[in-house]
Amino acid sequence: MIERGSGLDADSTARWQARYETRSVNEVSGKASPSTAKVVEPIKIDDGSRVVEIKNAGDTESGKYLYSIIPYREEVEFGKIGMLGAEVYVIRCNDLAGVISDTVNGEYELTEANVKRHDEVLRHLLESYTVLPAEFGTVLQSRRVLARLLKKASDHIREGLRLVEDSVELGVKAVVRKEVVDTREDAGVKPDEILGSLKCLAVKSVSGDLFSDRLIFNESFLVKKEGLATFSKGVEKLRSTYPMVRLLYSGPWAPYNFVHIRIGKDGIEFK
Repeated sequence: MIERGSGLDADSTARWQARYETRSVNEVSGKASPSTAKVVEPIKIDDGSRVVEIKNAGDTESGKYLYSIIPYREEVEFGKIGMLGAEVYVIRCNDLAGVISDTVNGEYELTEANVKRHDEVLRHLLESYTVLPAEFGTVLQSRRVLARLLKKASDHIREGLRLVEDSVELGVKAVVRKEVVDTREDAGVKPDEILGSLKCLAVKSVSGDLFSDRLIFNESFLVKKEGLATFSKGVEKLRSTYPMVRLLYSGPWAPYNFVHIRIGKDGIEFK
């Protein structure tokens, strides 16, 4: 696992805040609405002090928090690794599966703890599956709603899965060392000189915002899992070649910058 860099590397909460909304989807209209799930036996969540009420995994009457869509292999439960410590499992629709957990919450606040839990589920899935990630805070009213959406958008979902098959997202930021020069213009380093050697190791790349005068580039790469070690060696080689530049390397992430899904009023939408 590659650890997130420090300094100019934006924290994960801000990363999600800039990109996603928190929502709940009404079964009929698709409009944002509070959850109406019925509540039964309360259980104590093991990662916090409060007691929340939640139903058993697979309960059809509770809301469903959607993490991602993956190719279906078999019925599987991933353990109590979900939001609020809920069991994470799959709902199948032919050769596709939505990865979900039961919830009584209609909305999830964009806190560091919630973002971390969501990301941890996706990282767990990335170890064994191709992952088509859903936006943070996506809550569906029932498993029936999810099954209907999977069926309706199945062709587009399969296309999205093919685009990121066996791939992960890696982030690389190049920052001018403050002790050397103050701004990227003063450094005299051309972004393409550094990026070229990394792009040839990736399936695809996209550029992010330059949010600091010292930031030379902010790039996300789609990399095959089998090529992860080679890409990491490429980053290390660049660090020795360009000592005046600090390379912040993060990931692996679910491939949000290349394809992800959101639930809109017309069903599943792709970004």
